[in-house]
This record gives sequence, C-alpha cells and structure tokens, in this order.
Amino acid sequence: MRCTPILLLTALLLSCSGPETKETVKADPLAPYRQLVGDWIDNTTDTAYTCYEHWLAEGDSAMSGIGHVIADGDTVFIEHLRLSVQHGNVIYSARVGSQNNGAWVPFTAQPTGSDTLMFENAAHDFPQCITYAKTNDGAWDVAVTGNEHGEERSERFRFHQR
Repeated sequence: MRCTPILLLTALLLSCSGPETKETVKADPLAPYRQLVGDWIDNTTDTAYTCYEHWLAEGDSAMSGIGHVIADGDTVFIEHLRLSVQHGNVIYSARVGSQNNGAWVPFTAQPTGSDTLMFENAAHDFPQCITYAKTNDGAWDVAVTGNEHGEERSERFRFHQR
C-alpha cells in the first residue's frame, strides 16, 4: 500500500495543472530586414566620396540607421533612417534635415523575394522607390529611383559590410 500516497499525489498534481495551453509565437515582421544591422560602406565609385550606412536593432519593434557621405574628408550628407511596424506594415522612414522641412518621409515595404527589400512612396517627389538587393558576396546593391520633375532618375550604391 505504499504506492497509494504516490498515486494520490500524482493525481492531485495533474488535476491542479489546468488545461494545456499553447503559447502563441509572435512572428517578427522585421526579421527579413534585420540582415541590414551592422556597418556598411560603398567605396566602389570613381569619385572622391564614400557612402556609409549604420543600422542598429532597437529591441523587437524597430531598427534605426544613419547614412552619411564623406567627400575629401568632410561629411557632406547625413540622413537618419528607421524601420518600424505601423498598422501592420513595415515602414522605412528617412529624414534629411535640409529636405522636406526636416520631416520623416515614410516608404512602405513591398512584397519581394528573400534577397530583396523594397520600399515605395509614390507620392514623394524623389525618390519613390528604395530597393536593397542582396548579392552573392553578401553586399547590398541599393537603387534609389523615381521620377523627378518629369524625368527618370536613379542613384546606385553597393554596400559591403565593414
């Protein structure tokens, strides 16, 4: 009869544990974009300037970045960057102090393949589209494209991790 107290204790513990619940695992909407985290440099142009981007994760809900251009040892351009989730959409925002009255300009992420990150804002003057395409060597080919004053315009960068 020594087994009876153990059986009773086991039955009591099982009855108190309550119904099994499955934890819901939240998908990370920024997961595909986290591959941007780090320091990036584009020094592939034939001109005297070098472009940089630096991205940081801000917990689970956002990423922040800064882009800047150095020409002949001087910083000639700075933009603040942000990736966040707003109303279920991933938003890439850029802010240049001397443009758009210093306001953030949002670009909404578009569905793409796993090696492409594309953001659009058809209402913006320029650019209307920003595309990051991952290359086989781990670099990013970045295209900033759109229509400016009735003419197609594009800027291209090739960022390698530093």
